[in-house]
Amino acid sequence: MKNVVFYFEVHQPRRLRTYRLNEIGRNHDYFWESKNKEIFQRAADRCYIPTTRLFIKKGIRASFSLSGTFIEQALEYRPEVIEVFKEYFSSGLGELIAETYYHSLASIWDRDEFKEQVREQERVLRDIFKIKPVTFRNTELIYSDTISDYVSSLGYRNILAEGTEQLISAHSPNFVYRSPSKLNLFLRNFRLSDDISFRFSNWGWNEYPLTADKYARWIDDSPGDLANLFMDYETFGEHQVAETGIFGFLERLPIELKERNIKMLTVNEAAEMFEKREVISIKELISWADTNRDTSPWLGNDMQKEAFSEMQKLRDNGNRSLWRHLQTSDIVYYMSTGTSPDQIVHEYFNPYKSPYYAFLSYMSILEDFRREYVKNST
Repeated sequence: MKNVVFYFEVHQPRRLRTYRLNEIGRNHDYFWESKNKEIFQRAADRCYIPTTRLFIKKGIRASFSLSGTFIEQALEYRPEVIEVFKEYFSSGLGELIAETYYHSLASIWDRDEFKEQVREQERVLRDIFKIKPVTFRNTELIYSDTISDYVSSLGYRNILAEGTEQLISAHSPNFVYRSPSKLNLFLRNFRLSDDISFRFSNWGWNEYPLTADKYARWIDDSPGDLANLFMDYETFGEHQVAETGIFGFLERLPIELKERNIKMLTVNEAAEMFEKREVISIKELISWADTNRDTSPWLGNDMQKEAFSEMQKLRDNGNRSLWRHLQTSDIVYYMSTGTSPDQIVHEYFNPYKSPYYAFLSYMSILEDFRREYVKNST
């Protein structure tokens, strides 16, 4: 029997508004709530509600991570989103996965800050969904042996990572591996995942159109124990809009999988089912973002590095929650000056006219935050 593991990232940041120099010291309102509400409501109508209902209707098993900033906005702007996810998880179909509450880059600069943000996320998942996760995925699948050590020390069993070109040249992404810290390690099959995420509606793709029977056949033909299909949840209805036929594809896919005796599993079910392959050591930071699959989407230019450095300097402050919201990875992601096709992805849900507007607004906000909340500021 072949198997497939679906994992979906569900995240929306608290976007920052355009903040001008002359507001420093006078205005401490940083967030672009009208834009945040607009984007969240649209994504709820196009993706979160209809897709989750379809998952329930078709019995699609999957693992999900819901960031803390996503949950905050769902409760504020569209509580129905939380209710439909509650229905899904209570049905027994899904696994809820942990991450950092703020979808931050804390794991690459401060172990204690990272752990505090993970614990905060655990509390909100327990309070709302009554679930204690056993699987962890870091922000945008940022991973290394060091991060695996952090996560292992927090008591998790399983962790997700990108199956980069270099990794899969030696290790098929279709097995369960071990990290040096003895976590069950799952590598994303990026080719099969991206066939849906990025190529589904591409008329220039030589495999267009992608049908459910064709895709199920590819999974069936893929050697190994399982196909790890990891992607943004907004793939359904947002990145691939309803008019592309994505929902018809999704409705038909469970039928095609069943006809080929392909079973859908959650991450933890797969971890318990399969014998683990060899230990894989990954010293350098990797991620699932952009073609380089590293941290350059967030720290690839001087603006991003300066902004990230200035944020770290504000650690000793009197408003911990606000400072952590200013760590959300999307903030520096919007400052990327990469080239197409990567830059097209950076435009998803991006409210800024240019990376430079994003940088200038953020730096002004950090200066106001420093004056208002940081101890011994001058």
